[in-house]
Amino acid sequence: ADRKGGHIVVRDGQLTLRETAQISAEDEAQASDISKHKFFNANNLWIKVSALREVLSQNHGVLPLPLIRNVKTADPSDPTTEKVVQLESAMGAAIELFPGAAALRIDRSRFLPVKTTNDLLLVRSDVYDLTDRFRLEALAEEPLITLDPAHFGLIDDFEGRFPAGAPSLVHAKSLTVTGPWTFGADISVRGDAVLDVQDGQERTVADGTVVGE
Repeated sequence: ADRKGGHIVVRDGQLTLRETAQISAEDEAQASDISKHKFFNANNLWIKVSALREVLSQNHGVLPLPLIRNVKTADPSDPTTEKVVQLESAMGAAIELFPGAAALRIDRSRFLPVKTTNDLLLVRSDVYDLTDRFRLEALAEEPLITLDPAHFGLIDDFEGRFPAGAPSLVHAKSLTVTGPWTFGADISVRGDAVLDVQDGQERTVADGTVVGE
């Protein structure tokens, strides 16, 4: 699930962060290879104040972070609107400004990002339990969720596809959904489940269905 996240690399002996938007099209396959790039940015930075003061004083009070160019649409919910260029910087890229910066490896259970509707479906499912300390704890190994971005990518579309809530995923290894599927109530997903429709016609997973093996 993290194959499209910003990952940590070593360049000229120094740690640096490489975000997906900084990767050329011909390098995407290698960059998303999680057997090669195993460590992802968890968006937590610990910086010694004296070191930060020194870097700022050397750069006129500004951290010289690389600019990232993202092409998006003026209205994110309408892909037909005018394309715009969003310029941004990643705070995690600051590690390359501090010689000798180190990465602290944490267990995947400490990193639970919700960046896409794939992640959102997972944390809403019975794979996770909300403890008395208001922490989400996994009850099973997290399955890989891949929802068709054309029909599930935006939050309003996503909500409409799961009117009765998330299906049971605690016994699933993966769920791949292609096409305009709407899920009924009391759906259970097991093993490696695939729902695939290519004709663009609306489909419904009936109440009580077990999807997969």
